[in-house]
Amino acid sequence: MSAATIRRAALAAAAILAAAPAAAHAAADIEGTWSFTGGQLAVQPAADGSFTGTIIRETRFSNCVHPVGEQTWLGLRAQPDGQYFGQHQWFNSTTCETIGRGNTAFRTLKKPDGTTFLRVCFAGPEFPDQQPTIDAAGTSANTTTGCVDSDLVAPPPAPPTVKDIAVLPSQGAKKCLSKRSFKIRLKEPKGDALDSAKVFVNGKLVRTIKRDRITAPVNLTGLPKGRYKVKITAKTVLGKTITGTRTYRTCTKKRKQKSSSRI
Repeated sequence: MSAATIRRAALAAAAILAAAPAAAHAAADIEGTWSFTGGQLAVQPAADGSFTGTIIRETRFSNCVHPVGEQTWLGLRAQPDGQYFGQHQWFNSTTCETIGRGNTAFRTLKKPDGTTFLRVCFAGPEFPDQQPTIDAAGTSANTTTGCVDSDLVAPPPAPPTVKDIAVLPSQGAKKCLSKRSFKIRLKEPKGDALDSAKVFVNGKLVRTIKRDRITAPVNLTGLPKGRYKVKITAKTVLGKTITGTRTYRTCTKKRKQKSSSRI
């Protein structure tokens, strides 16, 4: 084989490798949604290579509430032995004002039945030089307030679609909806939470929904007979945008005419 042929083959191979899609992100064992002290907290990768834990279902730690959207854990980084070190947000237990972050250790472990759970061990912010640790057997050291175990609620979620967040009426085999009004009920996607949503009908904004009213139904009443394009645009607590549309045609049932008789 000539040198020119070898060069052409090498260039072709390089071109194929360059055109190949990048390998999919392999989820770390700490990624997912965890049942943290009565609520839920989602751990996802940050841009700097660390991980962040965000509250997606309100939870309580000690006497204070961690609200939805709070980044309770910051800077989680994997250690050579498989545990993670990061920072946990602390509150004054009397006033519930934030008082800073404390060093924290994290490790995923297995129960006897094979299910995964997350052990989190804490040092208060008044001990900045103390780093808790958790060994492979789950034994902790250097904690000031003990540890908490959380069950895995859901693995890292795929980007949600409008089907995951909205319950829309179905026309089924009918050509139109028999009523001139219908309800849209929004629901929380698995492994995430809705922060806000907007509902448009034929391009016109008819409803803006905030965090505390997410699951309330949207009642589109008084619609005249016709065709309607319903569009939903929503944002999640973890920063995802969801958009979807559906077109409906409304109609009314025919009224039965009363028979009349002449006397």
